[in-house]
Amino acid sequence: MNDPADNPLRILHLTLESAHGGASRYLYDLCSDMHQRGHFMAVAGQRGDWHALFAQAPFEWIDAPLGGGPVCLWRAVRQLRGYARAHDIQIVHAHYRKAMLVARRVADSLHIPMLSTLHLTNIPMGIPWRWLSDFGDATHAPSRFAGDWLIHTAGVAAEKITVIPHGIDPVKFPFSDPQDQHAARQQLALPAEATVIGYVGRFEPHKQVDWLLQIVQQLPQVHLLTMGDGPTSELFAQQVAAWNLKPRVTMLSYGDPLPVYRALDVLMLPSAYEGLSLVCNEAMSVGRAIARTQTAGWQEQVIEDETGWSSPIDCKAFIEHAARRLGDRADLRRMGEAAARHVREHLSFDRQVEQTVSFYRKLIAGKSIADKRR
Repeated sequence: MNDPADNPLRILHLTLESAHGGASRYLYDLCSDMHQRGHFMAVAGQRGDWHALFAQAPFEWIDAPLGGGPVCLWRAVRQLRGYARAHDIQIVHAHYRKAMLVARRVADSLHIPMLSTLHLTNIPMGIPWRWLSDFGDATHAPSRFAGDWLIHTAGVAAEKITVIPHGIDPVKFPFSDPQDQHAARQQLALPAEATVIGYVGRFEPHKQVDWLLQIVQQLPQVHLLTMGDGPTSELFAQQVAAWNLKPRVTMLSYGDPLPVYRALDVLMLPSAYEGLSLVCNEAMSVGRAIARTQTAGWQEQVIEDETGWSSPIDCKAFIEHAARRLGDRADLRRMGEAAARHVREHLSFDRQVEQTVSFYRKLIAGKSIADKRR
Protein backbone atom coordinates (compact mmCIF):
# COMPACT_ATOMS: atom_id res chain seq x y z
CA MET A 1 0.00 0.00 0.00
CA ASN A 2 1.21 3.54 -0.71
CA ASP A 3 2.17 5.64 2.29
CA PRO A 4 -0.78 7.96 3.07
CA ALA A 5 1.68 10.63 4.20
CA ASP A 6 2.93 10.81 0.60
CA ASN A 7 -0.36 10.20 -1.18
CA PRO A 8 -3.40 10.66 1.10
CA LEU A 9 -6.87 9.97 -0.25
CA ARG A 10 -9.72 12.50 -0.07
CA ILE A 11 -13.11 10.77 0.10
CA LEU A 12 -16.62 12.21 0.54
CA HIS A 13 -19.32 9.77 1.71
CA LEU A 14 -23.02 10.50 1.20
CA THR A 15 -25.63 8.75 3.34
CA LEU A 16 -29.27 9.42 4.16
CA GLU A 17 -28.85 9.93 7.90
CA SER A 18 -26.77 8.93 10.89
CA ALA A 19 -29.27 6.24 11.82
CA HIS A 20 -28.77 3.18 13.98
CA GLY A 21 -27.67 0.24 11.84
CA GLY A 22 -25.01 -1.51 9.86
CA ALA A 23 -24.46 1.24 7.27
CA SER A 24 -23.66 3.81 9.96
CA ARG A 25 -21.39 1.35 11.72
CA TYR A 26 -19.58 0.69 8.43
CA LEU A 27 -19.15 4.42 7.74
CA TYR A 28 -18.00 5.34 11.22
CA ASP A 29 -15.46 2.52 11.52
CA LEU A 30 -14.05 2.92 8.01
CA CYS A 31 -13.76 6.71 8.14
CA SER A 32 -12.29 6.72 11.66
CA ASP A 33 -9.59 4.22 10.72
CA MET A 34 -8.72 5.87 7.41
CA HIS A 35 -8.56 9.27 9.13
CA GLN A 36 -6.10 7.79 11.62
CA ARG A 37 -4.01 6.49 8.72
CA GLY A 38 -3.71 10.01 7.32
CA HIS A 39 -6.52 10.17 4.75
CA PHE A 40 -9.16 12.94 4.51
CA MET A 41 -12.65 11.56 5.14
CA ALA A 42 -16.00 13.36 5.37
CA VAL A 43 -19.59 12.14 5.68
CA ALA A 44 -22.68 14.08 4.58
CA GLY A 45 -26.30 13.37 5.47
CA GLN A 46 -29.13 14.18 7.84
CA ARG A 47 -28.92 13.69 11.59
CA GLY A 48 -30.46 10.45 12.84
CA ASP A 49 -30.84 8.56 16.10
CA TRP A 50 -27.16 7.52 16.11
CA HIS A 51 -25.81 11.01 15.50
CA ALA A 52 -24.07 11.18 18.87
CA LEU A 53 -21.61 8.65 17.45
CA PHE A 54 -20.76 10.90 14.49
CA ALA A 55 -20.76 14.08 16.56
CA GLN A 56 -17.61 12.93 18.37
CA ALA A 57 -15.97 11.38 15.31
CA PRO A 58 -12.45 12.44 14.25
CA PHE A 59 -13.62 13.11 10.69
CA GLU A 60 -16.00 15.83 9.47
CA TRP A 61 -19.78 15.50 9.43
CA ILE A 62 -21.71 17.72 6.96
CA ASP A 63 -25.41 18.38 7.49
CA ALA A 64 -27.07 17.89 4.09
CA PRO A 65 -30.75 17.17 3.18
CA LEU A 66 -30.11 13.82 1.49
CA GLY A 67 -33.32 12.23 2.74
CA GLY A 68 -35.64 14.90 1.36
CA GLY A 69 -37.64 15.44 -1.81
CA PRO A 70 -36.45 16.76 -5.19
CA VAL A 71 -35.93 20.35 -4.03
CA CYS A 72 -33.90 19.20 -1.01
CA LEU A 73 -31.81 16.90 -3.17
CA TRP A 74 -31.06 19.70 -5.62
CA ARG A 75 -29.94 21.88 -2.70
CA ALA A 76 -27.73 19.02 -1.54
CA VAL A 77 -26.16 18.79 -5.00
CA ARG A 78 -25.25 22.47 -4.96
CA GLN A 79 -23.97 22.34 -1.38
CA LEU A 80 -21.87 19.20 -1.81
CA ARG A 81 -20.54 20.15 -5.21
CA GLY A 82 -19.08 23.27 -3.63
CA TYR A 83 -17.71 21.29 -0.69
CA ALA A 84 -16.11 18.65 -2.92
CA ARG A 85 -14.47 21.30 -5.10
CA ALA A 86 -13.16 23.28 -2.12
CA HIS A 87 -11.71 20.16 -0.46
CA ASP A 88 -10.24 18.53 -3.59
CA ILE A 89 -12.38 15.40 -3.14
CA GLN A 90 -11.19 12.49 -5.31
CA ILE A 91 -14.14 10.07 -4.96
CA VAL A 92 -17.79 10.50 -3.99
CA HIS A 93 -18.86 7.30 -2.22
CA ALA A 94 -22.65 6.95 -1.91
CA HIS A 95 -24.87 4.85 0.34
CA TYR A 96 -28.60 4.44 -0.42
CA ARG A 97 -30.58 5.46 -3.48
CA LYS A 98 -31.21 9.18 -2.90
CA ALA A 99 -27.59 9.70 -1.92
CA MET A 100 -26.57 7.99 -5.16
CA LEU A 101 -28.64 10.42 -7.23
CA VAL A 102 -26.88 13.36 -5.56
CA ALA A 103 -23.47 11.68 -5.77
CA ARG A 104 -23.78 11.21 -9.52
CA ARG A 105 -24.35 14.91 -10.14
CA VAL A 106 -21.58 15.98 -7.81
CA ALA A 107 -19.08 13.50 -9.26
CA ASP A 108 -19.88 14.27 -12.90
CA SER A 109 -19.61 18.01 -12.38
CA LEU A 110 -16.08 17.60 -10.97
CA HIS A 111 -15.03 14.74 -13.28
CA ILE A 112 -14.26 12.39 -10.40
CA PRO A 113 -15.42 8.77 -9.85
CA MET A 114 -18.68 7.88 -8.14
CA LEU A 115 -18.73 4.70 -6.04
CA SER A 116 -21.74 3.12 -4.37
CA THR A 117 -22.06 0.48 -1.66
CA LEU A 118 -25.04 -1.88 -1.56
CA HIS A 119 -25.95 -2.46 2.09
CA LEU A 120 -29.15 -4.52 1.71
CA THR A 121 -30.53 -6.68 -1.09
CA ASN A 122 -34.22 -6.18 -0.34
CA ILE A 123 -34.59 -2.79 -2.03
CA PRO A 124 -37.26 -2.57 -4.74
CA MET A 125 -36.04 -2.57 -8.34
CA GLY A 126 -39.23 -2.39 -10.38
CA ILE A 127 -40.35 0.71 -12.27
CA PRO A 128 -39.88 3.55 -11.28
CA TRP A 129 -37.19 2.42 -8.81
CA ARG A 130 -34.94 1.07 -11.54
CA TRP A 131 -35.01 4.49 -13.26
CA LEU A 132 -34.02 6.13 -9.97
CA SER A 133 -31.09 3.79 -9.29
CA ASP A 134 -27.50 4.66 -10.10
CA PHE A 135 -24.98 2.19 -8.72
CA GLY A 136 -22.04 4.31 -9.77
CA ASP A 137 -19.02 4.00 -11.98
CA ALA A 138 -18.13 1.11 -9.66
CA THR A 139 -20.10 -0.74 -7.00
CA HIS A 140 -18.91 -2.20 -3.72
CA ALA A 141 -20.69 -5.37 -2.59
CA PRO A 142 -19.94 -6.59 0.95
CA SER A 143 -20.72 -10.21 0.01
CA ARG A 144 -20.92 -12.57 -2.96
CA PHE A 145 -24.68 -12.78 -2.38
CA ALA A 146 -24.94 -8.98 -2.78
CA GLY A 147 -22.75 -9.12 -5.89
CA ASP A 148 -25.04 -11.72 -7.47
CA TRP A 149 -28.08 -9.59 -6.62
CA LEU A 150 -26.50 -6.58 -8.31
CA ILE A 151 -25.90 -8.58 -11.48
CA HIS A 152 -29.14 -10.53 -11.72
CA THR A 153 -31.67 -8.12 -10.15
CA ALA A 154 -30.19 -4.63 -10.52
CA GLY A 155 -28.57 -5.27 -13.92
CA VAL A 156 -25.11 -4.02 -12.93
CA ALA A 157 -22.28 -5.30 -15.14
CA ALA A 158 -20.13 -7.85 -13.34
CA GLU A 159 -16.92 -6.00 -14.20
CA LYS A 160 -18.15 -2.94 -12.25
CA ILE A 161 -18.59 -4.91 -9.00
CA THR A 162 -15.93 -5.41 -6.35
CA VAL A 163 -16.63 -7.65 -3.34
CA ILE A 164 -14.99 -6.51 -0.09
CA PRO A 165 -16.52 -8.13 3.01
CA HIS A 166 -17.03 -6.09 6.15
CA GLY A 167 -14.53 -7.02 8.85
CA ILE A 168 -14.08 -6.63 12.60
CA ASP A 169 -11.11 -6.09 14.88
CA PRO A 170 -10.26 -9.43 16.57
CA VAL A 171 -8.39 -7.56 19.31
CA LYS A 172 -11.75 -6.12 20.46
CA PHE A 173 -13.33 -9.58 20.37
CA PRO A 174 -10.63 -11.93 21.70
CA PHE A 175 -10.91 -15.69 21.64
CA SER A 176 -12.76 -17.05 24.67
CA ASP A 177 -11.88 -20.38 26.33
CA PRO A 178 -14.22 -22.59 28.45
CA GLN A 179 -13.17 -20.76 31.64
CA ASP A 180 -14.22 -17.44 30.08
CA GLN A 181 -17.53 -19.01 29.12
CA HIS A 182 -18.13 -20.29 32.65
CA ALA A 183 -17.34 -16.87 34.14
CA ALA A 184 -19.64 -15.11 31.65
CA ARG A 185 -22.49 -17.46 32.51
CA GLN A 186 -22.01 -16.77 36.21
CA GLN A 187 -22.00 -13.03 35.50
CA LEU A 188 -25.24 -13.25 33.52
CA ALA A 189 -26.90 -15.83 35.83
CA LEU A 190 -27.15 -18.46 33.10
CA PRO A 191 -27.24 -22.23 33.66
CA ALA A 192 -23.73 -23.66 33.45
CA GLU A 193 -24.58 -26.90 31.63
CA ALA A 194 -27.29 -25.68 29.24
CA THR A 195 -26.75 -25.24 25.52
CA VAL A 196 -26.99 -21.46 25.27
CA ILE A 197 -28.07 -20.03 21.93
CA GLY A 198 -28.02 -16.29 21.36
CA TYR A 199 -29.20 -13.35 19.32
CA VAL A 200 -27.60 -9.87 19.31
CA GLY A 201 -29.18 -7.05 17.33
CA ARG A 202 -32.32 -5.08 16.59
CA PHE A 203 -35.74 -6.57 17.25
CA GLU A 204 -37.54 -5.98 13.95
CA PRO A 205 -40.03 -8.08 11.95
CA HIS A 206 -37.49 -9.18 9.33
CA LYS A 207 -35.11 -10.49 12.00
CA GLN A 208 -37.62 -13.29 12.83
CA VAL A 209 -36.24 -13.73 16.35
CA ASP A 210 -39.40 -15.58 17.39
CA TRP A 211 -38.06 -18.61 15.49
CA LEU A 212 -35.57 -19.00 18.34
CA LEU A 213 -38.42 -19.36 20.84
CA GLN A 214 -39.65 -22.37 18.89
CA ILE A 215 -36.21 -23.95 19.28
CA VAL A 216 -36.33 -23.37 23.04
CA GLN A 217 -39.84 -24.80 23.18
CA GLN A 218 -38.82 -27.99 21.35
CA LEU A 219 -35.37 -28.60 22.93
CA PRO A 220 -35.43 -28.70 26.75
CA GLN A 221 -31.64 -28.42 27.12
CA VAL A 222 -31.55 -25.04 25.34
CA HIS A 223 -31.45 -21.60 26.98
CA LEU A 224 -31.88 -18.44 24.86
CA LEU A 225 -29.92 -15.24 25.56
CA THR A 226 -30.75 -12.07 23.60
CA MET A 227 -29.26 -8.58 23.61
CA GLY A 228 -30.95 -5.75 21.78
CA ASP A 229 -33.97 -3.52 21.52
CA GLY A 230 -36.37 -2.47 18.80
CA PRO A 231 -39.99 -2.23 17.69
CA THR A 232 -40.78 -5.93 18.24
CA SER A 233 -38.93 -6.48 21.54
CA GLU A 234 -42.04 -5.95 23.69
CA LEU A 235 -44.06 -8.35 21.55
CA PHE A 236 -41.23 -10.88 21.85
CA ALA A 237 -41.27 -10.57 25.67
CA GLN A 238 -45.02 -11.10 25.68
CA GLN A 239 -44.57 -14.24 23.59
CA VAL A 240 -41.96 -15.55 26.05
CA ALA A 241 -44.45 -15.09 28.88
CA ALA A 242 -47.37 -16.59 26.94
CA TRP A 243 -45.35 -19.74 26.16
CA ASN A 244 -44.16 -20.05 29.80
CA LEU A 245 -40.52 -19.77 28.68
CA LYS A 246 -39.33 -17.08 31.12
CA PRO A 247 -37.02 -19.46 33.08
CA ARG A 248 -35.25 -20.41 29.84
CA VAL A 249 -34.99 -17.01 28.13
CA THR A 250 -32.79 -14.10 29.23
CA MET A 251 -33.37 -10.74 27.54
CA LEU A 252 -30.87 -7.89 27.86
CA SER A 253 -31.03 -4.37 26.48
CA TYR A 254 -28.20 -3.48 24.15
CA GLY A 255 -24.82 -2.93 25.79
CA ASP A 256 -21.35 -4.48 25.61
CA PRO A 257 -21.92 -7.71 23.64
CA LEU A 258 -18.63 -9.37 24.59
CA PRO A 259 -19.93 -11.11 27.77
CA VAL A 260 -22.91 -12.34 25.76
CA TYR A 261 -20.73 -13.85 23.04
CA ARG A 262 -18.55 -15.50 25.70
CA ALA A 263 -21.58 -17.08 27.38
CA LEU A 264 -22.96 -18.63 24.19
CA ASP A 265 -22.46 -21.96 22.49
CA VAL A 266 -23.80 -20.63 19.18
CA LEU A 267 -25.02 -17.28 17.80
CA MET A 268 -28.17 -17.51 15.67
CA LEU A 269 -29.39 -15.18 12.94
CA PRO A 270 -32.75 -16.19 11.41
CA SER A 271 -33.20 -13.01 9.30
CA ALA A 272 -35.26 -12.71 6.14
CA TYR A 273 -32.59 -10.39 4.73
CA GLU A 274 -29.24 -8.98 5.86
CA GLY A 275 -26.17 -7.08 4.88
CA LEU A 276 -23.02 -8.85 5.99
CA SER A 277 -23.74 -9.40 9.69
CA LEU A 278 -21.05 -7.85 11.88
CA VAL A 279 -22.42 -9.57 14.99
CA CYS A 280 -21.73 -12.92 13.34
CA ASN A 281 -18.14 -11.84 12.72
CA GLU A 282 -17.83 -10.70 16.34
CA ALA A 283 -19.20 -13.94 17.81
CA MET A 284 -16.99 -15.99 15.50
CA SER A 285 -13.93 -14.00 16.62
CA VAL A 286 -14.74 -14.88 20.24
CA GLY A 287 -14.86 -18.55 19.24
CA ARG A 288 -18.55 -19.21 18.78
CA ALA A 289 -20.23 -21.19 16.04
CA ILE A 290 -22.91 -19.39 14.04
CA ALA A 291 -26.22 -20.57 12.63
CA ARG A 292 -27.85 -18.30 10.10
CA THR A 293 -30.19 -18.12 7.14
CA GLN A 294 -28.81 -18.00 3.63
CA THR A 295 -28.98 -14.24 3.25
CA ALA A 296 -26.22 -11.82 2.27
CA GLY A 297 -22.93 -12.68 3.94
CA TRP A 298 -23.55 -16.32 4.72
CA GLN A 299 -21.11 -17.56 2.08
CA GLU A 300 -18.30 -15.47 3.59
CA GLN A 301 -19.05 -16.57 7.16
CA VAL A 302 -20.31 -20.14 7.04
CA ILE A 303 -18.17 -23.10 6.08
CA GLU A 304 -20.79 -25.78 6.56
CA ASP A 305 -20.27 -27.84 9.73
CA GLU A 306 -16.87 -26.20 10.18
CA THR A 307 -17.60 -22.63 11.34
CA GLY A 308 -21.32 -23.25 11.83
CA TRP A 309 -24.24 -23.98 9.55
CA SER A 310 -26.78 -22.27 7.30
CA SER A 311 -30.33 -23.00 6.27
CA PRO A 312 -32.86 -21.67 3.76
CA ILE A 313 -35.07 -18.78 4.87
CA ASP A 314 -37.68 -21.18 6.21
CA CYS A 315 -38.69 -21.57 9.86
CA LYS A 316 -39.10 -25.35 9.77
CA ALA A 317 -35.76 -25.87 8.04
CA PHE A 318 -34.00 -23.49 10.45
CA ILE A 319 -35.34 -25.36 13.48
CA GLU A 320 -34.57 -28.79 12.00
CA HIS A 321 -30.96 -27.76 11.30
CA ALA A 322 -30.61 -26.53 14.87
CA ALA A 323 -32.14 -29.66 16.40
CA ARG A 324 -29.58 -31.86 14.64
CA ARG A 325 -26.61 -29.96 16.07
CA LEU A 326 -27.48 -28.42 19.43
CA GLY A 327 -27.15 -31.68 21.35
CA ASP A 328 -23.34 -31.80 21.08
CA ARG A 329 -21.65 -28.91 22.88
CA ALA A 330 -18.19 -30.29 22.18
CA ASP A 331 -18.88 -30.14 18.46
CA LEU A 332 -20.15 -26.59 18.83
CA ARG A 333 -16.86 -25.73 20.54
CA ARG A 334 -14.94 -27.31 17.64
CA MET A 335 -16.87 -25.17 15.13
CA GLY A 336 -16.32 -22.07 17.26
CA GLU A 337 -12.56 -22.57 17.24
CA ALA A 338 -12.63 -22.89 13.45
CA ALA A 339 -14.82 -19.77 13.24
CA ALA A 340 -12.25 -17.77 15.22
CA ARG A 341 -9.48 -18.81 12.84
CA HIS A 342 -11.66 -18.00 9.82
CA VAL A 343 -12.37 -14.44 10.98
CA ARG A 344 -8.71 -13.72 11.62
CA GLU A 345 -7.71 -15.02 8.19
CA HIS A 346 -10.52 -13.64 6.04
CA LEU A 347 -12.80 -11.17 7.87
CA SER A 348 -10.53 -8.83 9.80
CA PHE A 349 -11.07 -5.08 9.74
CA ASP A 350 -7.46 -4.42 8.72
CA ARG A 351 -7.97 -6.60 5.66
CA GLN A 352 -11.18 -4.71 4.80
CA VAL A 353 -9.49 -1.30 5.05
CA GLU A 354 -6.46 -2.34 3.02
CA GLN A 355 -8.69 -3.72 0.25
CA THR A 356 -10.85 -0.57 0.33
CA VAL A 357 -7.85 1.76 0.05
CA SER A 358 -6.53 -0.26 -2.90
CA PHE A 359 -9.99 -0.10 -4.50
CA TYR A 360 -10.15 3.69 -4.08
CA ARG A 361 -6.70 4.13 -5.64
CA LYS A 362 -7.64 1.90 -8.57
CA LEU A 363 -10.77 4.00 -9.25
CA ILE A 364 -8.84 7.26 -9.12
CA ALA A 365 -6.13 5.93 -11.43
CA GLY A 366 -8.72 4.55 -13.86
CA LYS A 367 -10.55 7.87 -14.02
CA SER A 368 -7.28 9.71 -14.63
CA ILE A 369 -6.37 7.39 -17.53
CA ALA A 370 -9.86 7.73 -19.04
CA ASP A 371 -9.66 11.54 -18.87
CA LYS A 372 -6.27 11.58 -20.62
CA ARG A 373 -7.65 9.49 -23.49
CA ARG A 374 -10.35 12.05 -24.25
